Amino acid sequence: MKPTSFAIMLSVVAAAGCAVDELETVGEARSRGQVSNQVVIDWNDYADLAIETAAQSPPRRARAFAIVAVAVHDALNGVEQRFTRYASTADDRGASPEAAAAQAAHDALVALFPAQQADLDAKLASSLAALRVDKREKRRGIALGRAAASAVLAAREDDGSATIVTYTPTLVPGSWRPTPDAFLPALEPNWGNVVPFGLASGSQFRAPAPYALDSAEYAADVNEIQSVGSATSTTRTADETSYALFWYEPSANGWNRLARAALALEPKNIYTTGRLFALMNAALNDGYIASFNDKYFYNFWRPITAIREANSDGNPATVQDETWTPLRPTPPMSDHTSGHAVVGAAAAVALEEVFGDDVGAPITMTSRTATPAGTTRSWDTFAQAVAENADSRVKVGIHFRKACDDGLAQGSAIGEYIVDTLFVREHDGHGHHGHHDHGHGHHGGHGHHGHGHGHGNHGDDW
Repeated sequence: MKPTSFAIMLSVVAAAGCAVDELETVGEARSRGQVSNQVVIDWNDYADLAIETAAQSPPRRARAFAIVAVAVHDALNGVEQRFTRYASTADDRGASPEAAAAQAAHDALVALFPAQQADLDAKLASSLAALRVDKREKRRGIALGRAAASAVLAAREDDGSATIVTYTPTLVPGSWRPTPDAFLPALEPNWGNVVPFGLASGSQFRAPAPYALDSAEYAADVNEIQSVGSATSTTRTADETSYALFWYEPSANGWNRLARAALALEPKNIYTTGRLFALMNAALNDGYIASFNDKYFYNFWRPITAIREANSDGNPATVQDETWTPLRPTPPMSDHTSGHAVVGAAAAVALEEVFGDDVGAPITMTSRTATPAGTTRSWDTFAQAVAENADSRVKVGIHFRKACDDGLAQGSAIGEYIVDTLFVREHDGHGHHGHHDHGHGHHGGHGHHGHGHGHGNHGDDW
């Protein structure tokens, strides 16, 4: 259809009060970027529920979200390659992008959570039945989605996430050991060695070391959290208590929900939506790998141990309290860096890459750990959410301030690196596929994106 005749049709349809997409073919809508992004949002929501149901550790949740999101992104860009892909080389311009996205997400989730297959199969049947596309395009989309999911799953099969190692604590001042009340063993001690999606290695952005135990800075951090992070604190405000509990939820679930809230305020087309979730979840995944690499490199003790054993730190400015208890239980791994702070900052860089920092209206959502249940919080910018998320770990009593501050810097660097190297626009001069070289942990064909953050959607939403 010629552009002029299509423009005339648009005016006629608008005058008649008809929906444009009822008269467009899928191919025409696809070329105009008008295919609905709802299926991508739906399957991110389904992934959230499946991952929550599986109740995995926070870094494993991030890995699952990333595999699903990247499979969807690769499937979409097999229909129309706007952004470089991660693993899949399958192409079919005649495929339905919605069908490809739904099938890719479904297949990735079933592979990750086979016990949930019946529920996921039902969701897929519903997704595909709702698509108003030609049966042939739908069949081709299903095949493309299967190919994309298979390629991403194969690329992640030997990423080190299945490797189990033994961790033996060292009972010296400043060194992590299991914390009250559960005294659980160290969580995921090998996670820092898992192959990242974008980073060269988990140690690529090593954070500075924790403060020395005999330093004034360390004493200030201990004294701060001893006061504001206590379960019985009289210095923590009601609002600080609110966000301390709100952000206690595993990060990957929370940040994906926040992304869906942002999309509701500022909708994007299906390709940009797929890229957003792929970028953000790759950043979340790699942020956890980097944070856990630091955790088991520095092996620094948690506040509850530091406060209960303050007489052993050699610092006269700290005061021991053998009964001190944080507002919420301390996770079973070392303090430095704060995974929450790292991944929040990394996720926000991806969000800002697509939206800018301000989506034009307050972003409002709740969390599964909000107290009272259903309590909502709002932020005018992603930066506000990032700062609140990081500070929550001090106010909930489980991370020193330095672990959060260093985590923010580490996460920002990781996020910048991810958006510079993964899923970049094809017209930026990158290779046709730009696939990640999984075996060597570097980036074949990505180059440097050279974007600037905080400038809206950078022309992505076309």
